[in-house]
Amino acid sequence: MLPTAALPDFDELLAAWRERGVQVTTLINDGALPDVQALLAGADATDAVLLAGSARRAPATVVAGPFTTDRSGRRVPVAWLPLAGRASNRRFAATAARVQRRAREQTAVAVLGQWQPRYLRVADRIEALLAPHLRTLRWTGDVLGRDDTVRSLGSGLGLAMYVGHGRPVGWVGYHGVRAHHFEAAWADPAARGEPLGAVLSLCCRTASRRRVGLSYAEALPLLGVTAASFGAIGDTLHTDNTRWAIGLCDALAAGARTVGELLARGAPASAAASSSYRLIGDPMAPLSGTDQGVARAASVTTYP
Repeated sequence: MLPTAALPDFDELLAAWRERGVQVTTLINDGALPDVQALLAGADATDAVLLAGSARRAPATVVAGPFTTDRSGRRVPVAWLPLAGRASNRRFAATAARVQRRAREQTAVAVLGQWQPRYLRVADRIEALLAPHLRTLRWTGDVLGRDDTVRSLGSGLGLAMYVGHGRPVGWVGYHGVRAHHFEAAWADPAARGEPLGAVLSLCCRTASRRRVGLSYAEALPLLGVTAASFGAIGDTLHTDNTRWAIGLCDALAAGARTVGELLARGAPASAAASSSYRLIGDPMAPLSGTDQGVARAASVTTYP
């Protein structure tokens, strides 16, 4: 769902979805943003929805959570994309298309976290839950610095998960990670990273617009860092974020293939825990990357 004027900006992504066998229905939205729940109530099987609109609208005001339900009660992931100008529209579309088109050879997860005991314990648990099923890369703040983390996230992995404190401008961990750190690290086209499939920030406020033009969660897909981003619109409970982490690990172990499927299957039972979060970008973003990307990530040197 997007305005007529923005439609040409998304040609590359629409083509990439269709190449993957996705049946795409484009709905034009030139007025008020539609009620996604009402639309799905009368629709046949829908796997995911991407709602794009004016960047003047904050994530908290356009959808009620990272998914809604169709008439059968099935969870349908719903993603928001702020339209901040033709350049950022096309950068996002090209990034998401690139992720859609690359080989899906291996799922590996970058485990990110703030250097505090309770967050490192959650990172430990994520690793333990995923170890029997897929590869993890431990890049928490005790073993990797900010600049190296930013560069390493350009390896081309399918998924990164962060646990720690968050703010509208970014992660508190690693002495602060902001969108401009990615801009600086990837400014040279020769050094530009390979995008992630999805970045999940299991923390407070990274999708909040409080005192920022665009939230951190919105900025990452628009900068071409990732095809999809997941963040909270306000404060969250550590217990809820831990439940998210466990549920997401279970969904990955059960074979979730896209970020939308992962969130719909891995969400905690608590409605409040789910409604605190928003999905930004491509809800169909795949969670697998190439063997070459995983090899690049595995070569990253961490502190002992």
